[in-house]
Amino acid sequence: MFWKKGSALLAAGMLMLTGCSSEASLVRDSFVASVEKQNYDFQGTLKLTGDIEKLQAALGATAEQKDEQALVAALKAGVTAKGSQLDRKNAKINIEVNDDKVLRDKKLWDGEKKASVELILSDDNFFVKTPLDNKYLQVAAPTAELMGGLGQTGADPAKLKEYRDKMTDLAITFLKKYIAKYGYTLSDAKNLGVETVTLPNGEKTQATHVNIKIDAKELVKMFFYTANDAVASKEVKDFAIDLLVLESSLEEELNPELGKTTEAEKRANAEKTVTEGLAVAKKWLEETGKVYTPDKIVEEMKKDGFQGLDWTLDFYIDNAKMPVHQKSVLNVTVQTTDMPQPLTLGLEADEYTYNFGKATKYEIPGKDAGLTVEQLYEDEKAIDNFSAKGFLRPVAERMLEEYKWQKEWEAELEKEQQAETVTP
Repeated sequence: MFWKKGSALLAAGMLMLTGCSSEASLVRDSFVASVEKQNYDFQGTLKLTGDIEKLQAALGATAEQKDEQALVAALKAGVTAKGSQLDRKNAKINIEVNDDKVLRDKKLWDGEKKASVELILSDDNFFVKTPLDNKYLQVAAPTAELMGGLGQTGADPAKLKEYRDKMTDLAITFLKKYIAKYGYTLSDAKNLGVETVTLPNGEKTQATHVNIKIDAKELVKMFFYTANDAVASKEVKDFAIDLLVLESSLEEELNPELGKTTEAEKRANAEKTVTEGLAVAKKWLEETGKVYTPDKIVEEMKKDGFQGLDWTLDFYIDNAKMPVHQKSVLNVTVQTTDMPQPLTLGLEADEYTYNFGKATKYEIPGKDAGLTVEQLYEDEKAIDNFSAKGFLRPVAERMLEEYKWQKEWEAELEKEQQAETVTP
């Protein structure tokens, strides 16, 4: 999925869409199969739907406010994305704003074509560029941020990367095993038969169409099923222990003053922590489940203004169990006591994935094709490589300001440390 490439969000979302019925289990199997094949092309759209104009009025905007009107139009038109994923660490995506009037009105876009941006993830490098810019803005890969900013500790980058890769591999291996056995039965999953799907590259393929409908009560039921299943699952316990062992090893690597423990000691400590945590979770689930049934929870949600949820998903799965087309329509309705009428907001996604195992190749930016914030700091004229008529320029300027502040703070800190050193 191009919005959630290899991410935990994708796994969690797909986990909720699986079940032991023959229809939903096909979706489950397709997820497991797609995890094995991280090489494909994709194309899709994402947009907001529902009573967006009513939301605008509820927030106090008027019909005369042009900025708000343009923003509403942009949200309703959404974005279109297309690209290629070579593997979990290498991908290219082009995102185009379907209605860019709000950007043009704000003087953040002045191109002949619609506002768009190109993103390239290349292992530990992340490049961003619009058609108006001369060079890419090069920043730390998003996956590095998942390490909690550990790259700023002065630790060996190669060692950090090694642990990050181990944690990612551990998580994916666990998800494949756990989801393959996940047994929740959806109440409304239908096999609508085999249909012909025309892919963005013009090819046609036969795919089984599975339709799934989920409401608020179903989501609550899935939550309790998954939570109860997790606290009793050996796979979950083993994964949590392995993850804690890895985290302990990394912590010792980053903080040598803590000393070293043996692998057996780390595992024993992790097992004790996980066992105690699962016991607490199990007790909470047992006590909560007696008081709050799914119907009771939905009733309480309505009292707080949450009136309903309607989620429709359509999966088109080919003979190789690969998800070649996926559609999602999510609508949430709210009405608080001070609202004269209910408000429904939705999110629609429509995506194609294809060319599994033969994703389109693309050029990775060379050494001189991108600029890091450090380079922008060293050369004040380098910022002009980002067009003043595009939305990436303000982003680069903001990053540069934050970097300058950081350098000034480090300089002040160093002065204080030197003064303390020479003071008798």
